[in-house]
Amino acid sequence: MYQLLDQWIDSYQANAYTFYLVLLWLGVILGLYLLTKGGDWLSEHSANLAGILGVPPVVIGLTIVSIATSMPELFTGVSALRSNSPGLVLGNIIGSNIANIGLILGVSLMLGAIQTNGAVSKSQRACLLILTLTFCGILFYHPRGELGATAGSLLILFISIYLVVVAKHALQAKQVMENSPPEVEQGTDSGSPNLLVSLAMLWVATCTLWIGSESLVYGSKNLAYLAGVPEELIGFTLIALGTSLPELAASISLVRKQQTAMLLGNIVGSNLFNIALIGGIAGILGPVRCATPRPWVDYLSLLCITFLLVLWLRGKTLQKKHGILLLALYTGACISTWLLNS
Repeated sequence: MYQLLDQWIDSYQANAYTFYLVLLWLGVILGLYLLTKGGDWLSEHSANLAGILGVPPVVIGLTIVSIATSMPELFTGVSALRSNSPGLVLGNIIGSNIANIGLILGVSLMLGAIQTNGAVSKSQRACLLILTLTFCGILFYHPRGELGATAGSLLILFISIYLVVVAKHALQAKQVMENSPPEVEQGTDSGSPNLLVSLAMLWVATCTLWIGSESLVYGSKNLAYLAGVPEELIGFTLIALGTSLPELAASISLVRKQQTAMLLGNIVGSNLFNIALIGGIAGILGPVRCATPRPWVDYLSLLCITFLLVLWLRGKTLQKKHGILLLALYTGACISTWLLNS
């Protein structure tokens, strides 16, 4: 897909430069739209499948929905590596994780209060904090500031163990839920047609995400090159915002349905998958490195906002004032990285 776009659009650069710029911007807009729709479909129908299988909401948020809403970042990361734009990958991972907490949770809190007591376990909070510290530490202390095959392999190992452990707990929880016969009968009667539709939509969503990621990366990479802006900044802001839109749509829906445990599980799970799965794949296929002059600004922003989330998840009732603080922190992170790294 990327090669087709390159062959078709690049021919206009010399003969119709204005039209070339318009096409690049259309590629970005189309990519954002397709990523949003694909992520929305993937999240919705993944949750439907989990519901048919009888998996508890918090487990759905930590696994199925988290994986589904992290697919835009994964597709975009792989596309960026294939197009030789590693800076977009790191910027997207860090920017998406900051956006998941600062922007998405912040906006969600504008719609209503969220009770965190018992929503995310102590072990899940510890995993998120330790993984974030490790990820930032590798990038900061590495002589070339890169994420290589060794670190990538360790990240993949971590997320594999994580999935096994969570799946084990999910199976145990399912066995407990199966002790309620009326709920099982209802799910069995209406599950078959929904199952087929959801499976078909998962395939459509995957194709949509692939096309959207290729279009977004192509337009963003070339616009960054023409403007002389580092790829990391584009990944941190524009691409991170675009790939986080599925999480935003899912979170708003979950707040309205009062499913706040799944919402918090989705945010924690998405950040875990962004670092471990996408960062792991990027390291193995890379290496990827940061080329901005002051990358520590982004690492510090990620660490601070993650630590704040982990602190709040210990049982605090989050209200609108907490949402305002998160939105302010997200805005400050974006402004500081542009001022210090552009």
